[in-house]
Amino acid sequence: MAEPQPIPFATSTPIADTMSGAAVYGPIFIRFFYDTFVLGFSFTYVWRCPIQKLSAFFTSNVTGAAISRGKGTEKQPFRLLDIGVGTGYHMQHSAIPEDAHVDLVDLRDVALGAACRRLKKSHPTVTMQASLGDFLEEDENSGMAITPTRFPGRFDAISCMLLLHCVPGPPSRKAGSLQRLAPLLNPEGVLFGATILGKGVNHSLLARVFMAWYNRTRKFSNEEDDVERLLEPLRRTFANIRTELVGDVLLFELREPRC
Repeated sequence: MAEPQPIPFATSTPIADTMSGAAVYGPIFIRFFYDTFVLGFSFTYVWRCPIQKLSAFFTSNVTGAAISRGKGTEKQPFRLLDIGVGTGYHMQHSAIPEDAHVDLVDLRDVALGAACRRLKKSHPTVTMQASLGDFLEEDENSGMAITPTRFPGRFDAISCMLLLHCVPGPPSRKAGSLQRLAPLLNPEGVLFGATILGKGVNHSLLARVFMAWYNRTRKFSNEEDDVERLLEPLRRTFANIRTELVGDVLLFELREPRC
């Protein structure tokens, strides 16, 4: 089976400032450093949220959404939308239903290719589609927007793992992008993710050094991100919000979209 390719769009140009946080994800970094350095070392020893916790969180939301989906009368395949795919590590280690359809969305085709290969190897019966997309794009007519027009139907689970701290702008901009995903979510579904906070947590000395360097080099844009500023706008869009703070990382689950 041929590897899924990103959907081509004539207008597929990211917002000018969005690429800064994704620029580091080149072929060499994705292949040799992302899993070991970002997931293995940084999240365990710098941000104090081990990779095992992140993977368990991803799996619990996918399997929980699959169970909720199974209670319905419809027999449509389970649908997962993964935005900001990294290398596909969490999907590889998650119990995704065998008949599921997975949509992968990222700014970088290198990341999409890595995630597709990994998902195809670990879950050979799952169907998938890879699409270039910009999480921050507000123009519904843009070929980079993540909208019901590009992704018809609704999803049982939407993942935004390790995404928000990498995208530019204040917390309200990031929350607004999450709010725009609400029409894509099934009423019984879950929109979940994890993000490194810049404020409201007790950063270690090592974390402060990493935080300053990453924000200075625009790999991160999270100096103003705290729990309340991220969640306050979301309460208007989702009736059920659950959070957990692990080290410097906020884990969030958004359910019952008000749309």
